[in-house]
Amino acid sequence: MSDTPASPPVVIENAPDAIVARVNVKLLDDKEIRLLSQLIDESATAPGVGMVIIDLSRVQILPSLGLGALVQISNKCKARSQTLKLAAVQPAIRKVFAITRLDRILDMVDSVDAALQ
Repeated sequence: MSDTPASPPVVIENAPDAIVARVNVKLLDDKEIRLLSQLIDESATAPGVGMVIIDLSRVQILPSLGLGALVQISNKCKARSQTLKLAAVQPAIRKVFAITRLDRILDMVDSVDAALQ
């Protein structure tokens, strides 16, 4: 057994004019979705935050509850005049966004670096 602690399921990092929410789980279920939404709500209200980036590179399973939560986060960002970008979305998750047509309302980019440019 390893002595290294497990990384938190969601970590918020500050970037110039943005925050980056890094999701460190394979399955984005109810508990992690609530944590993600709460941390974004707390961090995105800071002055000067114009963009919220959610790094989904580690997420392999996204239930319908997660899709709804991402739409809610998007709506909150719009209400705060912020841009939301989903970074490094896995192909299987991209397919779910395409099937549900959420790819038309959620902005996806290849990486966090691409979102910051």
